Amino acid sequence: MSGSSLVHPVSSVIQQNSAVGSLRIGTRASALAQWQARHVQGELARVLPEKVTSLDLIRSEGDLDKVSPLTEIGGRGVFSSALQRALLEDRIDLAVHSAKDVPTLSPFGLEIAAYPLREDARDVLVSRHGVGLAELPGAPRIGTSSRRRAVQAVALRPDAVVVELRGNIDTRLRKAASPEYDAVILAAAGLLRMEWAERITDYLSIDAFTPSPGQGALAIETRTPPDPVPAMVQGLNHARTAIEVSLERRFLMSIGGGCRTPIGAHARVEAAHGREVVRFWGMLANEDGTRLERAYDEFPPERGDDVVGEIAQRMMRSLAPVWEGASIDDMAGRALENRRVLTTGTPSLAESLRQAFQSRGATVSHQPTITIESPGAPRTLDAAIVAARSGTYDWVIVTSENAVDAVIRAVEGPHPPRVAAVGEQTTRRLRQRGVVADLVPTGDQRTSGLLAALDVVNLDGARVLCLLGNRARTELADGLRARGARVDVVEAYRTVDLAEPDPDALAAIRAGEIDVVTFGSPSSVHSLVRLLGVDLAALSGACLAAIGPTTAAAMDDSGLTAHVVASTPDADGIAKAVGDYLSGKPRTGKAG
Repeated sequence: MSGSSLVHPVSSVIQQNSAVGSLRIGTRASALAQWQARHVQGELARVLPEKVTSLDLIRSEGDLDKVSPLTEIGGRGVFSSALQRALLEDRIDLAVHSAKDVPTLSPFGLEIAAYPLREDARDVLVSRHGVGLAELPGAPRIGTSSRRRAVQAVALRPDAVVVELRGNIDTRLRKAASPEYDAVILAAAGLLRMEWAERITDYLSIDAFTPSPGQGALAIETRTPPDPVPAMVQGLNHARTAIEVSLERRFLMSIGGGCRTPIGAHARVEAAHGREVVRFWGMLANEDGTRLERAYDEFPPERGDDVVGEIAQRMMRSLAPVWEGASIDDMAGRALENRRVLTTGTPSLAESLRQAFQSRGATVSHQPTITIESPGAPRTLDAAIVAARSGTYDWVIVTSENAVDAVIRAVEGPHPPRVAAVGEQTTRRLRQRGVVADLVPTGDQRTSGLLAALDVVNLDGARVLCLLGNRARTELADGLRARGARVDVVEAYRTVDLAEPDPDALAAIRAGEIDVVTFGSPSSVHSLVRLLGVDLAALSGACLAAIGPTTAAAMDDSGLTAHVVASTPDADGIAKAVGDYLSGKPRTGKAG
């Protein structure tokens, strides 16, 4: 299959949006970044000849601080967050990134709209000795700022001394010629784009030196539709490159092992026997770089997401920490030692999580995401409760512990309705208040499970009161009405997003210190994504844990991978599931 046949045709939507004004292209200020942006600008002139484009130089945190190691200034999003902020603030219309610099978690409202044709993805050696890695003198001093490159360089040359090297590509090339370094490791793509190929002394093979996910590719980021720009840049998308980079990013997203894990991934779509096949290389090391695992597989593109996710999980298990003489359960408990956990959700759940994780050796920070307030129409709620006490309703249904107070009031009369509850946490809170739910789904702890459990009850003509929050979806009421019930939905509480993140939690997030994030409800997922904005990217690489399948589904909808889904929806269940995951112990919960 030829490369040209894989380029998407210019969408007809472009013609519909021809009235849109000039396109502002955001880029970092380095010489290489500007070359990449000008390349995209030229391609846009080809597919959108009527458009006027301009370049806007945006200085990133990584560009402003060229001295500190990347691990000290966060390392995730330091080259992309300033461009993403400019997009969200409508100062630019699209951003051109090196794909390897774009974290796997995207801020709400942004998307990668196109991957142009990829350049050589390999790493290369530049040496003042004019030789390859194997021929360097004894105890060579090798410059790199990448832990992935450092780990693999030492694996090939155990006598190597790795020296931190920051700066733009031209700066690093100058240092490569100085006596301070015997060699530096760089991406081939940058040197080839800048026409400095003659400086390369060794191309490092994919097998022995796996590149960073997305290396060699560009990523064009835009605001999400209905913004017209995503459709306008689709003419620059190269389908094969998009498949390859998406699989590499899927592998990266599936790891969730911590914030400083050295990771490499490379996918290559090739034709074999008349069919497309993906060749995939994966590299993973433990955090201190003392153990390194490699993987290779071939599979059809349609199975890609599942296969690379399985490879990631297998490598995680292989690299899990081992303590001499410890049982599997002991190792699962110790896997949380010295980890930093960020909890979200209600204060009561946060306190339970703090105790559960701290008892396993973790440090815990809490980021409140929402506040629970009184309903917007309290008189309507009061009237519904009076009606329930008088026997008007056959059933009261509750799906959140935040509505438990209203349920307690509703069943205080002489003819209390029966109570159906979703979730063990809600059921437990009812029991603590002296109310035993008449119906609780035993398997599927979601609205679908509750509706299935109610199928054994004759709801035809039954009066049902649903005490829900202001953000409740219509699935429950619709399902009840489809079963013949007469349904009243009354707001029992309001969920309100916080306006600002906690300063201490935000500082830890920005520093890349968070190893685990827990989500206790769908609302905590949606609220954290909105609350953090561009800082969400700094959680890329952390283990993301859901209290149950409903929360995991909300994470998936928000572009977050649920590495852990607790088998029991409580604090101990989450902490145990995370410990099992980080220790490599087989899990009953399903990571999404």
